[in-house]
Amino acid sequence: MEDASPSLSRVGRWMSAHPIRTLSHSAEEIASLTGTSVAAINRFARAAGFEGFTDLKAVLGDELQSTVAPLRKLGGAKTGVRPARTKKSAPAIDAEALQRAIAVPGIQRVAGRLLKARQVLVLGLGTSGYLAGYAAHALMPYLPRVWALAGEGGTEEAARRLSRCGRGDVLLAVSLPRYSRDTVRLAQFARERGAEVIAITDAPDAPLAAVANSFLLAPSQHAVMPSSAVGALAVIEAIAAAVMRLIPDAALVAREMSELVLSHLATPHP
Repeated sequence: MEDASPSLSRVGRWMSAHPIRTLSHSAEEIASLTGTSVAAINRFARAAGFEGFTDLKAVLGDELQSTVAPLRKLGGAKTGVRPARTKKSAPAIDAEALQRAIAVPGIQRVAGRLLKARQVLVLGLGTSGYLAGYAAHALMPYLPRVWALAGEGGTEEAARRLSRCGRGDVLLAVSLPRYSRDTVRLAQFARERGAEVIAITDAPDAPLAAVANSFLLAPSQHAVMPSSAVGALAVIEAIAAAVMRLIPDAALVAREMSELVLSHLATPHP
C-alpha cells in the first residue's frame, strides 16, 4: 500500500480501513467506493502478493474467521438458514457439555493452587472482563489476596496492576472469542515474571492456552452471539466451590458474610 501508485494506494488504504466490507463487497463495488477500477483492484491484490482479488478475499476470510463468524451466524438466524458445521466447530452448549466442563480433574488442582498462591490476580478484557470480575467476586471472601486487574483504565490499568507480580503468584486469565490480544500479552508478561498462568478458554488452540501453564476448557459455542459465557461462568463457579470445600472455615466465612449483608437484602412476601 505504501509503495503502490496513487490509485492502488487508495485501494489498499480502503481495504485496510474496511477489512470486513472487503469480504462482503465485489471488486466493482470497491472500485466505485475508491474511485478506481476493477483492474486496479486486481492489480493491487497481485502487488500485495496474491493471485488476484479472489485469492486476497479467501486469505482475509481465513484470518478474520472469528470476527466475521458472528455476522454470518446472525444472518443465518434472520433467514432461518443454519451455517454449515465444520470439523472444528464445537457442539452447542447444553447440560451435558457444561457437566463435562465442570467435572474435569483440573478444577480441583486449580483450587488447590489458588489456596497456596501469594496472591491471585484475575484478568479478562472485553466481554471476558465481566467474567473475570465475577471470578474475583466469588473468590475474594475465601482467599486472602484476590485482585481483579482490569478496571476503568482498561488494558493500561491491568498492566499497571500486573507490574508487581512474580513467583508465587497465580494469574487466572479468561479469554473467549473474540479473543483479546492484550490478554495474551499480559499473560505472557506475568509468566515471564515467574507467575503461574491458569487460563479459562474454549479450545486447546486458543491464543491464551499457548502461553498458559495450564488451562481449563469451557464450551462457548452459540447459535447467534460471538460466543457464550455460560460455560466459562460454570467453570468459574466450579473453581469457587472447590476452593470453599478445601477451606476448613468456609462455613464460618459464609455465615459472617450472610449476617453482614442481611440488612441490605429484600425478602419475599409470605
